[in-house]
Amino acid sequence: MVIIKRAMMVPSLEQAELFLWNPCIRKAVAVDVPNVADRRIYETGLGFGVCRETNDPKIVKITHINMWGHRESVTCIPWQVEVFTLSTGAWRSPYTSNLPRNSIEFDYDNTVVIDGMLYWLATNRITADGGFQSYNLLISFDMTSEEFREVNLPDSLAHQSISGLTIYKLRESLVVLERDVEANDLVFPVWTMEDDLKSFTKLFTINIPDNVSEVCVMGFRKTGEPIIDSLPRYPEWTGSLAVSEPCSKSISSLGINGRDFSHYVYSYIKSLLLL
Repeated sequence: MVIIKRAMMVPSLEQAELFLWNPCIRKAVAVDVPNVADRRIYETGLGFGVCRETNDPKIVKITHINMWGHRESVTCIPWQVEVFTLSTGAWRSPYTSNLPRNSIEFDYDNTVVIDGMLYWLATNRITADGGFQSYNLLISFDMTSEEFREVNLPDSLAHQSISGLTIYKLRESLVVLERDVEANDLVFPVWTMEDDLKSFTKLFTINIPDNVSEVCVMGFRKTGEPIIDSLPRYPEWTGSLAVSEPCSKSISSLGINGRDFSHYVYSYIKSLLLL
């Protein structure tokens, strides 16, 4: 699988560099990213995927107004979307002109790619009854047609703080992880998106022992078990990461050592891209 590794960027600069890296063949390609916003008024986010028809890797760059208070005072174009294709080595406008609404704010750290579709967790903020209201949703981007689409979440997920939600890839499905409390115990219900993109089903709930105060779900194994990092650790843990078994509610160590919450977990697919 080809993944993106961003280079360090000084916030005041208008250009950054990232790398498309294929660890299977140990090859990387550097890509210049122009017109990167400095986050004072505008924000720039990136997404990565592969076109299903051409097998061409693509990078999606989105720049939009970062702060809600600026959206009525700033008169320039609120959205700018550009697409980089590896075959051409150049940035261009997407095929579609139907961009996300100006009221939508992206969570660029919550991104998942499923079968050529790129998904972001987002919030739509609207004016209602003289004030602001908001709800969470998913924004998808088709790597082939380059069209954006809104995917509604269940009410229980749409009307809570977005900081309590995370999206992941579980096998070949998108799942939404919800942080919740039941009977004073921390739990993480796992919701899966159905094929029609119109409904979600709760798969299972990750139960956290009451003596654990800080928990981070890192991702999922191919067999479906969630990988977690938490404080404090159980005495039998030999490393930082552990696997939770939803049915038996048992927790077992992966034996991977490291500092607390210093790991990242990603899904991958072996490929010869960049060869």
